[in-house]
This record gives sequence, structure tokens and C-alpha cells, in this order.
Amino acid sequence: MTEVFKRILAAALALVMGMTPGAREPAPYTAQLRTASQWDSGGEAFAQYDLTITAAEAVEGWRVTLVGDAQVQQSWNCAVTPTQGGLLVEPADYNAAIPAGGSVTVGLIAKGGALRLDGALGPGGAPASPAPTPSVEVSVPVGQAGPLHVEGTHLCDGDGNAVQLRGVSTHGLAWFPDYVSEDAFRTLRDDWGANVVRLAMYTAEYGGYCSGGDRQKLTDLIDKGVKAADALGMYVIIDWHILQDGDPTTHQSEAVEFFTQMSQRYAAYDNVLYEICNEPQNSPWGSVIKPYAQTVLPAIRQNDPDAIVIVGTNTWSQDVDDVAGNQLDDPNVVYAFHFYAATHKGTYRQKVERALDAGVPVFVSECGLCDASGGGSVDAASAQEWFQLLNSRGVSFVAWSLCNKNETASLLRADCAKLSGWTEADLTESGRLFRAAIRGE
Repeated sequence: MTEVFKRILAAALALVMGMTPGAREPAPYTAQLRTASQWDSGGEAFAQYDLTITAAEAVEGWRVTLVGDAQVQQSWNCAVTPTQGGLLVEPADYNAAIPAGGSVTVGLIAKGGALRLDGALGPGGAPASPAPTPSVEVSVPVGQAGPLHVEGTHLCDGDGNAVQLRGVSTHGLAWFPDYVSEDAFRTLRDDWGANVVRLAMYTAEYGGYCSGGDRQKLTDLIDKGVKAADALGMYVIIDWHILQDGDPTTHQSEAVEFFTQMSQRYAAYDNVLYEICNEPQNSPWGSVIKPYAQTVLPAIRQNDPDAIVIVGTNTWSQDVDDVAGNQLDDPNVVYAFHFYAATHKGTYRQKVERALDAGVPVFVSECGLCDASGGGSVDAASAQEWFQLLNSRGVSFVAWSLCNKNETASLLRADCAKLSGWTEADLTESGRLFRAAIRGE
């Protein structure tokens, strides 16, 4: 073997190993580039990219190079500089440091062509090993994706492919039980493109599980909903819908009993997720919600050790950034964020981004497009900003709510008596916008 050939082979091996010739080791972080969405406008093709940098050990700065023939039109949470043959992506002031095991995600919108990862440049210019680049799948049926787990800030299938759930929540099961049916869920799946349904069971309101409601009828409705979703290949969330009770510990013993029963019954189902406290209020994360979750989680884990569990956050599940650095010691927990687009705007989107950038997996288990009361006008512009953020970061979202209650947040018109097979004429403005968003339109 000639000396020249040896040097060429060594250089090639170094690149495969994620090292430049002469570098001792790769940079202590990996880079992942994902196409979040694509669309056409004015006859030109656009794409939105997520670039995630994950640190194996603490780093104080990072650099990533991209190559391709696309032209970057917009970027956020980063600085983008054209270089000869590519683009250099560097951090903003606030996300240069990444703790060990943490990650940072930045975004770009590009026109024409495509971008691909060239390398993540560490100290001395050593490229990090590019991480696998999963595309986020939406409207994925249970039979295809199977049981989900958490990787970084994403829900993933058994092969590590990121999965985004998009779907609809019922209103209170005691109040609108007739929408819990295989026919209703089939319409959501086949016409809306939904792959998840949330079963909202109030705890303290009229007819609630802990306030004199018929527990047998409520759990029978949950059973009907779980089995209907399973038959259709849809995921389903069993939601312990605290609201008036505020502090999740108010009915903690009942929650433990309930989730023991639910996890015993559905441990063999791949499609079930558990939401253990809908919207805590006046309940700090560290002193109230986290200890509550540490009490309820074992009730689930003794029967269903790997299921996804959604944990609410303080202030009606809006303080998701409080979780950063103080997450639960459970690999398959995600943290709830709720928004109503006319009330919750830029500062609330920043809370979600801060949480994600800190490595907190966020799940929007309830959202509406009007104000937080469920009334008022739909804010379509704010709604689109929310959908862009959620889709760009692969965050799952569930729309509130499947009923014909006379309020803006309802997905069905008040004069619609149909329980399935809805047309666009049967939908409210909220319903039409959510249907389009879930369908990816």
C-alpha cells in the first residue's frame, strides 16, 4: 500500500468516524437536521428545517455547517453566515452553552433546492458525528408506529422515528358522552387526519369523578373510547381533568386508585397515554406538582412500565419552562402545555421554546384558537404562529373540544346534531381551522 493511499484511507476513515485528520476525538455533540414542513408559494418551493444540537458533555459553544442549493430566507435562535460552498450556523447569545445530555433546536426557512448536514464543528474544527435524522411522521396509525417512547424532546416509534400526534379532545365525558364512539373517531381519522383522541374526564366539576359523578359510567365511557381508538389504529389519552380543584393533591388518593385501575386494564394496549393532571393552578412545580407525579407515576408503572405519561404544569399548564433542570426521573414522561391563541401569544411561545431548548419534551394536550375562556373571537393569525411553532419542533397537539356547546372553542356548530360524518358546514371557525391544521393544510 502506497503512503499516499494510506493517507487517503486514513482521512476517509476519520471522516466516517466523525473526525478530521489529525483530530484526537470528535466534538462532544451531534447535529440532526429535520425537514419540518414543505410548501409552495408563488410558484417556488419552501421548506422549514429544524436543526437540533445534542451535547454528550457540557459545551460552551457549537457550530454546524450545512450544504445545499437552497437559499435561507429566515432563521431563529441562531446566526447563519454564508460560506464557500455552504452555510455556517452558530448559536445566539442565549443558547451557546448546552449542558451534558441537553439539546438546542434552531430553525431555518429556505427557498428552492434542499439543505443537508455537512458537519457539526467543535473545538479546533473537529466535526461531530451527525445524528440520525428522523422525519417527523404525522397521522401515523398505532399499527404502524406501535408503542411510543421519548427520545430527547420527541415522541418516537420503535425504530427511533419521530412521531407527531395531532388530534382532538372530547369535552367532559359526563356532559357530552355521545361523541365517544367508533363512528365519531373514524370521521376524525379519515376526514381530519387525526391520529389521537383525548378522553377528558373532569374530577371536581358537576358529574365529575370526585364530585358525585357516576364512576362506573365514566370508566365505561373511557373503556368504549379506548377500544374504539384501538380498533381504528388511533392513540388515546386518558385525561384526569383537574380544573376547579386546582391543586392536584386535592384528590391525589383517588388519582392513585384511578390510574392503578386504568393501567391494569390497558397495560396490553399500545395506543394508551395517561394524563395525570390536566391544569394545575397555584401549584409550584417543584413543591406540589412534581411530588404529586412522583406519587401517581408508580401506580401506572407497576402495571404499564413504558407508556407515555403526560404531566401538567402550573398556571393552567403554561409554566412548562419551570420544569427545565428539574424533570421527573422517568424516561417516558412528557410535560403539558396548553394555549388559547387569542390570549396566549409571543411570550407563551417563548416559554415553549425555552423548555424545548432545555431538553424538556413538551406535549400540547389541549389548545384552542379563541380566548382562554373558550369564548370571544378566533385569532387566526396567532393560531397560525402556534401551528408553525408546533410543527417546526415536532410537538404533538390536541384541539379543544369535540362538542356542539354554544361557545367559540367548540369544534361543531351549536345547531349541528350529527355525532359523526361532519361536513365543513357543520364546523365552527375553530373546527375548520383545526381540521386544516391536523390535515397539514
